[in-house]
Amino acid sequence: MVDLTAGLKGLSMSRIRFIIVAAIFVSALVLVPASPASAHSPLFPKNNHDPTHAYQIDDPAKSWVIYATLDHADEGDYYKFTVSEGDKIQIGLMAADSPSVSGFLPSFVLMIPGWGQKTNLPSYVEVPAGYGTMVVDGQHPGRASYEPFSPGWLYDLADLTIDAPTGGTYYVAVYDNARKTGNYGLPIGYVESFTPSEWLLIPYYVHTTYVWEGQNLFVTYLPLILTIAVGGVILYRRSGQGKAPKAISKWAAAVAGLSFLGTAVGILYQMILAMIVTGLAVEAVFTLIFVAIGVVLSVPTLLYGIREKPALTMGRRLALVLIGTLALVGWAGFLLGTALAILAAVVPPYATTKE
Repeated sequence: MVDLTAGLKGLSMSRIRFIIVAAIFVSALVLVPASPASAHSPLFPKNNHDPTHAYQIDDPAKSWVIYATLDHADEGDYYKFTVSEGDKIQIGLMAADSPSVSGFLPSFVLMIPGWGQKTNLPSYVEVPAGYGTMVVDGQHPGRASYEPFSPGWLYDLADLTIDAPTGGTYYVAVYDNARKTGNYGLPIGYVESFTPSEWLLIPYYVHTTYVWEGQNLFVTYLPLILTIAVGGVILYRRSGQGKAPKAISKWAAAVAGLSFLGTAVGILYQMILAMIVTGLAVEAVFTLIFVAIGVVLSVPTLLYGIREKPALTMGRRLALVLIGTLALVGWAGFLLGTALAILAAVVPPYATTKE
């Protein structure tokens, strides 16, 4: 049997401290009180321009945020969900652009089954037979809010929290009274939860929300790409000095470390970009936790990868697996870092690349 106690002796105190700090940051991440929009699971529906094709929200209590575009001036976007009488209903509305600049200031209407009250709506908004309506008009918030989780910015336009007056299927329609088009977000629900697949894909969903904000998708990944590319060039140049990684484990660890660092650089870039719109925000302290996670995980991984020594002991194998796991929890490295860190841990200790 392998003596794990003896193997752990190969793990230096400096590396242990790095890992402990990383674990602390990840624990802090779990305790961060994320903002209402950022704590939701994202949805990206399309082609839901009438009640017949309304997008189905299976669990309206769970926190979702719908990122969508109102792209037809004479149509609304429709959503539906089913609740029991007395259930809590929570709906918000937000936009990516300032209404004073874009002219886009959407509203939403909640359509309630068997409810007698009706409100005035644009003629193109369809209300199913037997439904009453509750309109929530969008209001210009004056300035954008900073989102620490993404990070990003948004304009909070409207919100509604009520207990369902009747049970049944409810509809929500988003529309614009001035018949303008634009991007909007529709947060629904209040119970923060993620499925395993949602958790793993959050880094990719976040980049889709950056596109919703108006950014170019390739540019959002550019900090990560440049970090890995520049780091790769430095490693290549070190090969001419005989200092490049010489084992598969070390190459995998080095690239994993670069991916962790690239995540941190990308988050920092998005934080700065958001604060150009929102101004300085105290919530950015929470964003810096994500930056720190990437940096803290990258340091021991890179140090192991670029140095000829230390060797791949059992202790370092366990450390690399732990780092990969922490990266998975902390969304560092876009799954690539986790995969490479674990690969670095499980390859044969003397597996080398060709000279």
